[in-house]
Parts: sequence; C-alpha cells; structure tokens
Amino acid sequence: MTTRTQLNRLNKTQQQSVQLAIREMRTLWASIGNLSPEWQHDLLLDRIPQIAERYGDIAATAAAEWYEQTRPDGTPYEAIPYGSFNPDAIRGSVDAKAYPLLEEYGPTQAARFLEGAMQRWVRYAGRQTIARNCTLDPLKPRWARVPSGAKTCAFCEMLASRGYVYTSQQTAGALSQWHDHCDCSIVPQWDQNATAIEGYDPDLYYGRYLEAWHAAGGEGSTIEQVTHWMRQLHPDAYTDA
Repeated sequence: MTTRTQLNRLNKTQQQSVQLAIREMRTLWASIGNLSPEWQHDLLLDRIPQIAERYGDIAATAAAEWYEQTRPDGTPYEAIPYGSFNPDAIRGSVDAKAYPLLEEYGPTQAARFLEGAMQRWVRYAGRQTIARNCTLDPLKPRWARVPSGAKTCAFCEMLASRGYVYTSQQTAGALSQWHDHCDCSIVPQWDQNATAIEGYDPDLYYGRYLEAWHAAGGEGSTIEQVTHWMRQLHPDAYTDA
C-alpha cells in the first residue's frame, strides 16, 4: 500500500516545484512593476504560461519518478509524465481575472490571484501524471483523492470520502476539479485489502457527507448545498468553514 511517508515525499516534490514557480513569478512582477498596466498585461500573457509549463514539467517528472518508486511489482514499468496545463486556459485566466484585478486594485491583488492559480497549474501536471499512469499501468491500481493536512475544505473532503474507487480519468469525474491552494493528491492503491493510509479516513468523511446530504434535503441536493451543510454541521473540521 502507499504509505503516509511516501505521500509526504510526493507532496514535498510537488510543493518545491510550486515554490520555484512562484519565486520566478515574483521576480517577473518586480521587473515589470514600473511599466504601464497594458505592458504588464502583455508580458503576463507571454511569461505566465511559460513559467507554468516549465515547473509543471518538473512536477510531472517528479511524480512519474515517484510512481515508479512506489509501485510494488518487480516488473519494469516506465511512468509517463503528463503535459502541462493548457496555456490558452492560463491566458484566459490572465485576461478574465488577473488583468481586471491589476487595473482596479493594482499589482498586489493580481499577484495574489496568480500565485494561487500557479499552484493549481503546476500541481495539475503532477496529479494528472499519477492518474494517467494508474490508467496505463498493467497492474490497474485504483486511486483516491487524499488531503495532505489535518484539515481540508468541504468540497475536497466530499471527493476524498469516495475512497479508492477511481479507475480511470472518465470514472473520476469531479476528481479532476482542483481549486487554488488545494493540498490534495491523487494516491494509487495496489493492494485492495490494505488499510487506509495514515490520517486518511474516508469512512469518517463519508459519514459527514451523508449527514450533510440529508440536511440539505437529500435527493436533488446540489454540491453547493451539501458542502454548505458540511461546514454548518462541523465548522471545526474544514479550512473553509
């Protein structure tokens, strides 16, 4: 089974990639601070996708190496890194969110948004690398969404409550939805009879989800309604309560 120690090692490599990306982005901000907002906009459109690609590739490579090292079977397997986040989508975020913040509130607010988004873009490559290789691996491991810290947000816990049930990108569905600053990882599980990873309790999560689902009205309840009630019923359990 995948252990907490192994998961911590994965998270460390992914977070290092994020920190390097944010450091380069801060250097970029410092270099364009005296330019007009229009020039800043054009340079951000050019450079931000490049930074996300460079460090996303590092995160993906580290995730592929981690997958090979964690995989229990003795047969050779070469994990394939996943590509970086869609650069057109990144440019769309610069246009739709970062630039309006820059115009209305100045560079501090725009930089804060881009740092959160950069974390998501870089980690996306590592997460998708693991999900893709779970699908391609002849051993066909199942995988789960596992929070990293003692607490996570209600939305992530809802997805984590499913346990090790995902077998492909298609069946994962909402698993591929990530938010800024999310600390969750995709974790493979080769031994279906193994105990859950230390600190990861999908039964507890699912119990809280069901309680909130009933409070929200049961059948027909939306994700937003259920997660609202998760926060209301257990305000100390979530980072976004």
